[in-house]
Amino acid sequence: MRNMGFIDQVKDLQKKNKDLKMSSIHMNGTPYGVIGFESLVDFSATWKMIETLIQNEEIPVQETNVHAEQSTWKKMRSTEQFKTLYEGKVIIWNPTKEVSLIVDPVSRPLYRSIDAPVNESIIYGARDAFTESLQQNIGLLRSKYKSKELEVLSTSHGQRNRKFSFIVLKGTTNEKMVQKIKKKIDEFPNEIKQVKDVHVALGFSKFDLVTRVSSTELPENAMEYIEQGKVVFFMDGYPFGLVLFNTVFDIFKQPSDSNYLSVFVYALYALRIVGIMLSLLLPGLYVALITINPEMLKIQLALSITESRQFVPYPAFIEIMFMLLLIELITEAAVRLPLSISNTIGIVGGIILGQAIVEASLVSGVLIIVIAATTIANGIIVNFENGITLRLMKYFIVIFSALFGILGHVISLLILCSYIARITNFGVPYVRWKKEGIQSENQ
Repeated sequence: MRNMGFIDQVKDLQKKNKDLKMSSIHMNGTPYGVIGFESLVDFSATWKMIETLIQNEEIPVQETNVHAEQSTWKKMRSTEQFKTLYEGKVIIWNPTKEVSLIVDPVSRPLYRSIDAPVNESIIYGARDAFTESLQQNIGLLRSKYKSKELEVLSTSHGQRNRKFSFIVLKGTTNEKMVQKIKKKIDEFPNEIKQVKDVHVALGFSKFDLVTRVSSTELPENAMEYIEQGKVVFFMDGYPFGLVLFNTVFDIFKQPSDSNYLSVFVYALYALRIVGIMLSLLLPGLYVALITINPEMLKIQLALSITESRQFVPYPAFIEIMFMLLLIELITEAAVRLPLSISNTIGIVGGIILGQAIVEASLVSGVLIIVIAATTIANGIIVNFENGITLRLMKYFIVIFSALFGILGHVISLLILCSYIARITNFGVPYVRWKKEGIQSENQ
């Protein structure tokens, strides 16, 4: 195929791709080839532009009223031309001179329109959300920050030619850090298909317990992250902005909190911290106090719990693991099932199943209260990825508590704290106390 002419290569490609269109048009006695994918290009809306470009072949494109990807007709390698085809461009081919012009056509509307967010709730703030279109997402940010200080760097990667765009705010974003991230993506040898691959491309382990790359579907939140000095970038076809670098405060703080008065904000922070503590510590405390250290409970409370568990046929550790896993199954089912029946799953799992389990003496009534409080508290945590992290940490604490009681509970907390304290993202500590914009220690 290397020795074939360009048109022959196009015809060969057309045999395997029925959506590849190759049309002929005669102007000034010269035949021209117009090549593009019908699945990507609206030819009926683009044709007038193509005719104008051909009629003005001798005039530089920048002097006409139409837009082309390149300003002059020129010779290009076949690989370059095919790459532009896959990007949704149209090639006008002059077989006489063997030169081509790359046209930025009217594209087919392949992406959904801007809509309200689905995964992040808003009380105060704009109700627009990112989409799968890279340019649309960048446009949403430009509408929030109308200044020349906002700049966009782009790159593409792999056989899919997947595009990435990095948002830079002059004077705030660490541009050396952006270039370092961009370089890591460019040099990554494997195909980047999902966010997990981005995580690996940036040098993070795929088995990290704490997520290093978070996401948001809200342009307002993304803009706030950028103004904090974080790096926000987009992956074409992914309807979220990806955010580096996470800190421990992102577990209970979110950008939209700035819409409230300060007293309300700090009250929300306090409430979320309490929720995080309940979600993380309550199941482990239940196991430790019931199994190993019941003497630490007040006698009335100890007798009440013992009475509620007198017909439960297995230890507290098995009891709580059974309920925690059941709640995980209900949560996962509610997420995966269609919206029309996901609420029914919550009612069946939370009320009917919970009551039946207690009446059958499979678990105690006190444990139902503990599980309910833990599940509700987990919903307070900001960002879905952070919620999953704390849910996994909870099992680690429960296992240590079942083995060593209160001592194991404390030891597991110390292990988790030491693990979190040593986490860094490109030199930026996960646990950091500075209020100014994030800057790399490796700068």
